[in-house]
Amino acid sequence: MKKHRISRHDIREQKDVSISSSNAKSNSLGMSKLAKSQPNEAEITAGYFHKYEVPAFLIFVSSFILNCIKLHPSLLGGDSGELIFAAYELGVAHPPGYPLFTMLAKLFMTVIPFGSIAWRVNLLSAFCSALNSAILFITVYRLTFQYGAAIFASFVFSYSPLVCVWSVTAEVFSLNNLLLSYIMLTAVLFDAGSKESLAKISLIGSFLSGLCLTNQHTSILYIIPLIPWVFYKLWNKQLFTVSLLVKQGVSFLCGLSPYLYLPLSSWLHVARWTWGDSSSLRGFLKHLLREEYGTWDLLKDHTGQGFATGLIAYINHLLIDVSRGVFALAVFSIFSIYSRYRSRHSSVLLVFGLMLLTYISFFCWRANLDINKPLFYKVVERFWIQSDLILVILASQAFADICSYLKSRLNLQNLSLDIIIVIPLLSTYILSGWSACDQSGNFLIQDFALQMLHKFPKGSIILTKGDLPSNSFRYYHFIENVRPDLSLFDQEVLTYEWSLPMTSKFTPGIKFPGDLMHLYSGVRSDGKRTFTFKDLLDANYARAPIFACIGAQEHDSAWKASYELWPFGVCWQFVDKGRKLDTNLWTNATAGVADDWMYPWTSFDDGSWENVANSEMWRAKTVTAYFYLEEALALPEGSQDYVKLLLESYKLYTIEIKKHTIYPAYWHRNYAIVCERLMREKTPLDELMLLGKTIEHFKQFVLMEPGDADAEKLHKAIRSLEDYKNSLTTS
Repeated sequence: MKKHRISRHDIREQKDVSISSSNAKSNSLGMSKLAKSQPNEAEITAGYFHKYEVPAFLIFVSSFILNCIKLHPSLLGGDSGELIFAAYELGVAHPPGYPLFTMLAKLFMTVIPFGSIAWRVNLLSAFCSALNSAILFITVYRLTFQYGAAIFASFVFSYSPLVCVWSVTAEVFSLNNLLLSYIMLTAVLFDAGSKESLAKISLIGSFLSGLCLTNQHTSILYIIPLIPWVFYKLWNKQLFTVSLLVKQGVSFLCGLSPYLYLPLSSWLHVARWTWGDSSSLRGFLKHLLREEYGTWDLLKDHTGQGFATGLIAYINHLLIDVSRGVFALAVFSIFSIYSRYRSRHSSVLLVFGLMLLTYISFFCWRANLDINKPLFYKVVERFWIQSDLILVILASQAFADICSYLKSRLNLQNLSLDIIIVIPLLSTYILSGWSACDQSGNFLIQDFALQMLHKFPKGSIILTKGDLPSNSFRYYHFIENVRPDLSLFDQEVLTYEWSLPMTSKFTPGIKFPGDLMHLYSGVRSDGKRTFTFKDLLDANYARAPIFACIGAQEHDSAWKASYELWPFGVCWQFVDKGRKLDTNLWTNATAGVADDWMYPWTSFDDGSWENVANSEMWRAKTVTAYFYLEEALALPEGSQDYVKLLLESYKLYTIEIKKHTIYPAYWHRNYAIVCERLMREKTPLDELMLLGKTIEHFKQFVLMEPGDADAEKLHKAIRSLEDYKNSLTTS
């Protein structure tokens, strides 16, 4: 029999183990006793870790049930409608395309035989979130070997308000959380793995890293710190070879393979809506690198608040949404990182800490949106979910260490102190955030889209602008087949060269007078014909009513010389400037556009798309009245048309104000202006009554908007009007 020869490398490894054991005995947090409870390599090989399989499965089932209970029943605002439609018709979503999410969403649409298309994709997010809860449980259990700490991590992350909301809607964040958790679990396994298993684990990690990048590019900030760590450990174990490096590269490329979907979709060209043309290498790279959005920015042509402001905002988010206790544990985990490295030479927590610092530093630097605006703040905060994931893992390690220390000091080794502490803690945590997570009754975006789509005249052309109308209208029109007589097109993408070649053939109701919209009409050197926005209106004006929702494009304003916008609910109709305004006809045409909107008004702006939709619909209730007021103010005072427009505006405002007890502050201001103007004219209306309404509604406005720029002027005007009223009543 051949004798086994002990190498110098093996002697060094045995010495490290001895040092590790010695350090463990002196660890101030009782890590030595924790280490004694941990399995050795033989126990791992023998299947010791089957102990976490059943709890992990139960976590998955319970999380999935909870997610289904609070699942969004319909369509969310923002990107959801576009992501769903891209999957439904095998198109491509906005850069970078999200091919993995698109294919999984298509799978869920096909396999699940019930529920709306939006609901099925919402279910995909719920499934990914539940699976992430289980993977997170396993990850922390492999780190701490404590069920309580693992449960703590799983539920604190999954049921923090920010994570929870995005776990029940059709978005890419739940899938991203799942992939990142898999990567971190792989890192934990790699850190504790035997020499024989490290190469195999590194290949799995390479594949997962590539796969993660097919869903969200920000995950590169997690992968970058892992690469040198993995290479160093492989080199230290004498496993770093050219052959392994090539295999890792191949595994990484296999993970990236879903991106082949982009050129395939462009080549098939069957989707009625798609973003970009990836059939060429240049088009593919442009989409992959997000050049149309700004490769290193969230959005193009925006300016953020700076690094310090972003960092402070993130810390405030942690203190409020994740909780002060979890934040404190995360800070305490600095000692856990040091203790773990000193006692066991385990560096995985240190790498996790570097990943967190890398991500937060880069994101606070490059997040170029003004977070003082609630809608932009909501966009930015979604990307904090990734950093929350690592922070919760670190906090869970600190939680485990504290429990181990207490058990050691209080001689409670036979007591599951971690579970005793975590159950009431998490129960309170979940219950406190349940209302924010529960989206089961949220039909607001659905009602917004359906109520507007049903109001347009037959055969209308709808030119949308912005995510809210573009994605919601598109989903219900194309997927749910609502108002098939309408023609929809996104006016924001008309300037992209791929826009008309990829989508115009699916919009026969609109005549495009060229190949590309531009500031000038003409023929380019490549033979493509350009046209202006005015040319587009001219080509279609006689064909059907044309509406802009919400607002008209701002790239080319030359059309304003020939057309103007008349309000139609949340939208505007393009009208020839030569057309005379007939208030009777237009009032009848717009009557009831927003009457069916029954959601209450709220002045609090939470930055959600629901708030945007609700605000737009409340504006729509009086938009015609305000339009008449603006038109009147452009005419000479005392003229017949001036008085007629004011009377029509007064009538419409009065009808709406009588319907509601709570409404926007600007209703009070505008109604007061109408009453004050009419008070000066000879009309059938009583002057004293108009004066009283003017004072009342100006007072209500400054009460609701004390910070308004004209507040001081309005206070003076109110005092003058009250003096005038007193003079009338006493005379």
